[in-house]
Amino acid sequence: MKRVTALILTAFLVFSCLGLRHSESVGQVDTYTNPIFPTGSSPWLIHYDGFYYYTQSMNDHVSIWKADRIADIASAQEHVVYAPGNIYHISAPQLHRFNDRWYLYFSSDDGSGRDIRHIYVMENPAPSPLEGSFTMLGWVRTGNIKDIHPTTFTHRGERYLLWSGTNSANPGTVARWGIHIARMRSPWERSSPVTVISMPQYEWECQWIDEDGTSMSSPVLVNEAPAFLYSRDSTRLLIYFAASETYTSYYCEGLLEASAEADLLNPSSWHKYPEPVFSKCEKTGVLGPGHLSFFSTPEQLYILYNGKSRFLDMHAVDNRSCRMQPVEWGSDGIPVLGFPLSEDTVLPAPVPVD
Repeated sequence: MKRVTALILTAFLVFSCLGLRHSESVGQVDTYTNPIFPTGSSPWLIHYDGFYYYTQSMNDHVSIWKADRIADIASAQEHVVYAPGNIYHISAPQLHRFNDRWYLYFSSDDGSGRDIRHIYVMENPAPSPLEGSFTMLGWVRTGNIKDIHPTTFTHRGERYLLWSGTNSANPGTVARWGIHIARMRSPWERSSPVTVISMPQYEWECQWIDEDGTSMSSPVLVNEAPAFLYSRDSTRLLIYFAASETYTSYYCEGLLEASAEADLLNPSSWHKYPEPVFSKCEKTGVLGPGHLSFFSTPEQLYILYNGKSRFLDMHAVDNRSCRMQPVEWGSDGIPVLGFPLSEDTVLPAPVPVD
């Protein structure tokens, strides 16, 4: 089975941007097609105790979907776990389990009506994220005007928080969003100063005018939605991030790399790849792919991301959909992401082991 799956994945990588159709599953392998959720952005998936738990941006609330098959996520029951009533711009929720508890990270406005966004953390001690309830722990005080898209990871016994933030969000000015990192004392409290490890610099990171000339009223240069992953041999830390404005077809993924021995709070420890590592594919009809997260089984690594289709209005944010596809490890220990696959590609579903 492992050999059959590997051959399928190799073919996907070779032909992914050629619009290849796959209309039949191989043997009895469980399969799915994209999108795994028809509308939305910022997909996040975790497997625990035999079930998949999925969440994504929903604007004014946080929901979790539970399913035992990837193909069933979109039809699963929606469980609303946080709905404040007076807060909007709730984005990029992520479920993490550590310290034998569930933690829910997300960003949202502060309810003042001024679109001031912060990072918030909630906690649930129950065995399942759909049991008990999530209690607000607080917001992470960073000193920025706006913060979005938090994620967290542990490296060598220390917990870190990654996110995107800006101090240049005044109307009529050039807004620059960068990737930030801090070491954490608790799930919501910093134990170190905030360090900026990436700001938009290359042309592919600074696109805010789309192909037809549509643009925001003022320039918005974006590095956002960081996602953490170790290299295959764990000697390097990889941080993927989304670049350029999300409503454009140029929205794509960049990559930062640092040695596992390095000081993660030193900006010079991080090397940015000069070219994007995942971007639009005209032939498969997927544009603006980005906001990666990762899901892995003992045998396979997957990426989740949001993207748009050419036949839809590229400037309608609601036309984003959430997708997932397998990727292979390169000979250098870095994932080969390839290209976003067409929506009619039949993919082998992950087979996780708890």
